[in-house]
Amino acid sequence: MLPSTVTIEVSVGSEGELGSGFVLDDDGRIMTNNHVVADAADGGSIMVTFSDGHRSRAEILGRSPSYDLAVIQVADHAGLHPADLGDSDRTKVGEPAIAIGSPLGLGGTVTEGIVSAIDRPVAVGDPDSSDGQAYLNAIQTDAPINHGNSGGPLVNGDGEVIGVDSAILTGSSSASGQESGNIGIGFAIPINQARQIAALLIKDGHATYPVIDATVTSDGSDSGVRLSKVVRGGAADEAGLRADDVITAIDGKRVAESEDLIVAIRTHRPGDVVRLEFRRNGSSHTVQVRLGSKRG
Repeated sequence: MLPSTVTIEVSVGSEGELGSGFVLDDDGRIMTNNHVVADAADGGSIMVTFSDGHRSRAEILGRSPSYDLAVIQVADHAGLHPADLGDSDRTKVGEPAIAIGSPLGLGGTVTEGIVSAIDRPVAVGDPDSSDGQAYLNAIQTDAPINHGNSGGPLVNGDGEVIGVDSAILTGSSSASGQESGNIGIGFAIPINQARQIAALLIKDGHATYPVIDATVTSDGSDSGVRLSKVVRGGAADEAGLRADDVITAIDGKRVAESEDLIVAIRTHRPGDVVRLEFRRNGSSHTVQVRLGSKRG
């Protein structure tokens, strides 16, 4: 995987961002995190360094803040080595997980661990920023991941990419791709989802994500999430949901926090139909919702 993995440096004036990425195809397209290259969308420059020391300028082909994914295009793409993409749906807890990238600028660094959990709902990023938060249905790993690993590949024992390293937890903060200080809890975006979003970014320059067109809030009871607002004419409204309904499950999977519902929805695509279980005035109900679409 080393010839397929790159170091990404973004410069905006005297400021910069460091991350990793991996080669998608022979045409010079590289996958990384949105938070690695977001500053370049406002006029910054991107430099990519390959494992053999070769460097090339790059530009953003497309980015999705909602999935924390981006695809960039290098100017010089002769002799590239596309990564072998695996099937993240087959990933099992306990199997080997290898993170490859440039933690703290140390290119070509390989760290090993296991897959600690799958389908872990995680919210990353600053909710008050222009990009907002991304919601990940993440692969959790204890393979050491630090600042600079973001956007790099998480690989299985067969050398296949199973995820895009995106965030870590530190001892004193919530999930953030910007943090340093690994404590053995890292998160990667499953490659099956990343591959799908990358195709949209290459084709359209942006991605869409599914929504129920409602605002959800957790009440801390661990027994569901309340719809605090339902958009008139939106997906939830069309399905008959109302404000103050409490969603307790999606497709048979229990919902305890807002992230549980949002992440479960994000694993689908706009137009898909999901089954929501909810409580209204003490009674339980089930409804089918055809998901709406937003750009982001």
